[in-house]
Amino acid sequence: MEFALNKNDRKLLVSIAEHKVLTVKQISGISQRSCPVVRRRIRVLEMEGLIILKMHGYGRSRGRPEDLIFLTEKGAALLEDGRIPSGNAGTQDKADDPFSLDHLLLINWFRIHLLQIERLLPQVSVHYLSPNSNPLALNTGDNFSFSERIPVGNRPEKFIQFIPDGVFSIKSKGPEEKTLLFFLEADMGTETIAGTNQNPKDIRQKVLNYQELFRSGSYKRYEGVFNSKLNGFRLLFLVNSPARLTSLSRLVREMPPSDFIWLTAQQRMFSSGLSAKIWTRGGRNDEPPQSILGPKIACDLPLFNSNA
Repeated sequence: MEFALNKNDRKLLVSIAEHKVLTVKQISGISQRSCPVVRRRIRVLEMEGLIILKMHGYGRSRGRPEDLIFLTEKGAALLEDGRIPSGNAGTQDKADDPFSLDHLLLINWFRIHLLQIERLLPQVSVHYLSPNSNPLALNTGDNFSFSERIPVGNRPEKFIQFIPDGVFSIKSKGPEEKTLLFFLEADMGTETIAGTNQNPKDIRQKVLNYQELFRSGSYKRYEGVFNSKLNGFRLLFLVNSPARLTSLSRLVREMPPSDFIWLTAQQRMFSSGLSAKIWTRGGRNDEPPQSILGPKIACDLPLFNSNA
C-alpha cells in the first residue's frame, strides 16, 4: 500500500523542522497524544525515510538514553511550501555534540511549556519567534535578523553582537491589553560565570549585553514584529540545576540594574510550569519566587503528572 502523509503526520514533521530535534515525550507534549501513539507513528515515518532516530544520553551521557528524532532531506522536501526555510534537515549530523543537543533540548522544553500556557490560559496569547519558522508568518519580512547588534557610544565601527536563545511575547487579552517582551538564555552550566577577559560567552558578559540592549532601546525593533508598544523587557535565565541557580543569582544581584532579569531552574519548570511562582527576580533568592504572568493569574500548569 502506498504511503499517505496525513494531516497529523505533516504537523509532526513541521514541529521537528521548527525545533530541529525532538524526543518522543516532547512530541507528546506538543501534540497532546500519548507516547505509545507517538512511537507507533514515528516508526512508520522512519520506515518511509522521512525522519531518522539517534540514541542520546542526556547530560554528559548520564541518565536514561532516549531517541532523538531528526528530519531527513526527504522529510524536508515534503515541507517545501514556504512554511519551513531550507537547511533545517540534516541536523542529525550534529548528534556527536552532546552539549549542543542538551542545550537545544532544554530550549525546546521551554517552548513546549510556553505552549501549555496558551492552551490553558485563554486570557493570554504567546508568540514565540523561531529562526526556523517562515519569516512571513512572523510578520518580520525576509531580512529580519535574530542577531542583536547594538552600537557602542558614538562609534559606528564598534558594536555588541549576540544571538538570544529565544525571543517571545506574552500578551494579555481584554480592555487592558498589554504585551511583555522576553528574551531567553538557557544555561547548561558549562559556561564560565565571570572570566578574567571579556569572553562573549561568559554569563557576566551576557548580562552586560542585555543591560546595554535595555539602555539603548534597540529592543523596540520588536514592536513591529509583535504589533505592540513595548516598554522594556525581561531576560529569563533557565538553568540546569539548583546550584547553578544560586551562582547565577549571586552574579545578577551584584550587577545592577538587574531587576529585569528573572531566573529559574529546569526542575521548577517541569514540576510546576512556567506560569507558576518559580522565578527569582533580580537574583534575590531570599525573597519569595514570582510568576512571569504576575500575581493575579499565576498558577501551576505542569506539562506532565511527573517530572520530564
